[in-house]
Amino acid sequence: MSVSRVRVLLLVATTFVVPGSARAASDARPSSRELSVRLEQVSGQLRTAEENLRFVETQYTQRPEPTGAEARLRRFSDGEIQYLLEEWANASTLFYDLVSDPEFRSHERYPHALFFLSESLYQQRNYVGARLYLRELLAQPDTRLYREALGRYLEVAGRLNQFTGLDEYIERARQLSGGQLPPELEYVYGKWLFKRTDLPDLERRERARASFARLAAMPEGRFQKQSAYFLGVLSVQEGDYAGAVERFRPLATTTPQEPELKRLQELASLSLGRLLYELGRYDEALDRYTELPRDSDAFVESLYEIAWVHVKKGDYEKAKNATDILLLVAPESAVAPDARILQGHLQLKLRRYDEATATYEEVISTYKPVREQLDTLLKTNQDPVAYFDGLLARNERALDFTTLLPPLARRYAATQTEVTDAVGMVQDIEASRQGAEESKAIATRILQALEERGLEVFPELQEGYQRAEAVDSALARAELLLVQLEGEVLRERLTPEERTALETLRQESTVLRARFSTLPTNQEELEERRVRMQTQVDELDREAYRLGYELQGMRATTTAVRKWVDDTREERQGNPAEEQEFLTQLNNEEKTVEALEAELQRVRARLADERSSATAFVSGEDVIRERYRETVAREHALLAAAEARLSGDDAALVGQTHEVRQRAEALRTRVGTARQELRTQVEQRGKDIRNKVLVEQQLLQGYGQEVTSVTGGARDMVGRIAFESIQKVRRQFYDLVLKADVGLVDVAFTRKQDKTTEIQKLSSQKDDELQSLEAEFKEVLEDAN
Repeated sequence: MSVSRVRVLLLVATTFVVPGSARAASDARPSSRELSVRLEQVSGQLRTAEENLRFVETQYTQRPEPTGAEARLRRFSDGEIQYLLEEWANASTLFYDLVSDPEFRSHERYPHALFFLSESLYQQRNYVGARLYLRELLAQPDTRLYREALGRYLEVAGRLNQFTGLDEYIERARQLSGGQLPPELEYVYGKWLFKRTDLPDLERRERARASFARLAAMPEGRFQKQSAYFLGVLSVQEGDYAGAVERFRPLATTTPQEPELKRLQELASLSLGRLLYELGRYDEALDRYTELPRDSDAFVESLYEIAWVHVKKGDYEKAKNATDILLLVAPESAVAPDARILQGHLQLKLRRYDEATATYEEVISTYKPVREQLDTLLKTNQDPVAYFDGLLARNERALDFTTLLPPLARRYAATQTEVTDAVGMVQDIEASRQGAEESKAIATRILQALEERGLEVFPELQEGYQRAEAVDSALARAELLLVQLEGEVLRERLTPEERTALETLRQESTVLRARFSTLPTNQEELEERRVRMQTQVDELDREAYRLGYELQGMRATTTAVRKWVDDTREERQGNPAEEQEFLTQLNNEEKTVEALEAELQRVRARLADERSSATAFVSGEDVIRERYRETVAREHALLAAAEARLSGDDAALVGQTHEVRQRAEALRTRVGTARQELRTQVEQRGKDIRNKVLVEQQLLQGYGQEVTSVTGGARDMVGRIAFESIQKVRRQFYDLVLKADVGLVDVAFTRKQDKTTEIQKLSSQKDDELQSLEAEFKEVLEDAN
């Protein structure tokens, strides 16, 4: 490339970097008016920079820091907003920080913070945590939230089966209400008594009845019908079926509009049907069952019970019709298998042997293969409990063991309450473990960020600092424009040596000026840079997310392969040494996946930090700016030597540039002060946060130990429950197949009995006809003799 072309490119680059930094090749000097206009433009740029700097001072550096009390009230307000938005996790975090602050305990809003925190934890099904803060709230002298808190506390106690000390709270509520509990609390108290398992059964019923009876006696009361229903259930528990019928009858004959009361009416009708069935009043029972609408949750169950009512009445045809309807509308329901068996029995009763045989064979063909699969699953290992524990231990997430079952058996295991509760408990423990680990990682990241990232940790202060830096860049650019203007004035006064030095200096600084031109000088340029950087980080994060899914697929594959090896060990005839070598390789692959997952997690955490600080400074910005300012200063020093040669308007114009430069220097001093103040605020806030994080780290250490201590026992318990649940499902299917087998035997036996009876009947008819013939032809036979 020729030297001339290089010079052209340098001139173009210089023009692109800073407007006015280079001009077309021309020896004509601008007029004094043109130079005055350019000076006024620089002065205007300084006024804009001063306005931006004043914004930084008023909004960031000179504004007093909020006091501790103001910060706590702001946090309370933020938490209340999150609570109203039903962002329970965010709300609980904010209110936990408040209630753990000793200085907030004496504040009048402390009880409200306890209530919001406990309710947020309750909505997240953290009943243990909710109970802890509700107890603290109930102990407060402020009683404005006492009733509502006690109602929720009773509900939580019922879920956890922890009833110690509740009577004291109830007595205090009575005193606050003038001796009687308010209806809403009385109803919750009655339900709590109804569910208690720590009282003798007779005492439990009597105390619950006393609460519900008062509410049921309130005409048009909010809980009148619900309480009447509970009174009916208590009568059933006592064996007083006739009394329960009288309790349920008024509830079943109403026509409520509220969804809750409509559900109550359906339950009352279903309960009436069952009670009347037990009392032998079958026609009345049928009337009650038929009142249930088709969209009721109990409709399918009512069809099954209607069939049995008809069986009791001896009307097998109508009973069969009821089972036909049930299997038509709900073939996948929990009662469908029993309904199918009942249908076969009814077909047998109606002597439809081919239909009964087909029904029983369908049951056998449907459920026998599943039972055999369950047998295989239970016999896979000598210790099935250890087998399930192993699955739970090596699964990366809390295992829902029902996925191990055949699809047909899965829904029967899922309906068992103890299984659902056990799996939920393991999931809660797993969530607690992950939460503790994530909290530890977050605490470590916070401390690391405070140590390494400084200003980036506080976006508000970071924004102020960036605005100050943008003002500083604008001032540096204004200084260059002043030097260029002075160069225009002094160009004719420079010696050839000075002109050569100036040109050389400008050419040497071309690259630096190009880099400096990319620095933002106002808020719009800052926003453009933020969007550009965040877009780049988002692209990287999307790629990391995709890689995370690939790693999850690898982990699932290794888990499935290990399970296959365990399940098929007895069936395979391979060499044990080869299997051990394969398992060693598989273990190495699992460790590699774990290492990659950990590394990817660190990368994504770093990307999250980078995204949150996408408006942070590009590395070396301050160095570029200072080097740029030094270059401009050298150029100004070279020109300053020639200022003594000026006179008249030129000297006056240069004097004006000096005044503008002094204004710029004053603004630069204010920028330095603002940046120093922001650094001081960062240091103080970082110190406060660091102290809090260190305290939380100590608490997390204790939490982690507690979770670890219960994890082993919980997994062992769930393994046993899983094994017992599969055994129960297997027994269900075994009983279904056994009943169908017995049904086939009954069909064959009944058919044989029918044939025997028919043969005997024909034989008897033959004997009777022979006797009749003998009597008819007796005289003829005698004459023949």
